[in-house]
Amino acid sequence: MSRLIAARLFLVLLLVAFFMISCTTPGGREVGDIYDDTVIATKVKGRLTEMMGTKVIGVDVDVYQGEVTLQGRVRNSNMESRVVAVAARTSGVKKVINLLKIIP
Repeated sequence: MSRLIAARLFLVLLLVAFFMISCTTPGGREVGDIYDDTVIATKVKGRLTEMMGTKVIGVDVDVYQGEVTLQGRVRNSNMESRVVAVAARTSGVKKVINLLKIIP
């Protein structure tokens, strides 16, 4: 009996995966594209935290089709340059849009 339940569960999961792959968002993006952008954002945030610690808490990272938008506040132009460089060197990033503000 448990093999039958496991087989049915596997079939349901397989069908769900199939439909997720073929689904698109209202904007025409596929689930895989959204996943790729999420992975890029996670990598950028992780690398920023590794390199700069809590100094980058005020920096938001948004990704759309491989383009990273950086928003928030940094303390000086050196920090701004470092944040932009980290984002640009992350795999999968096609372009970096810098909207960071320098605050004293």
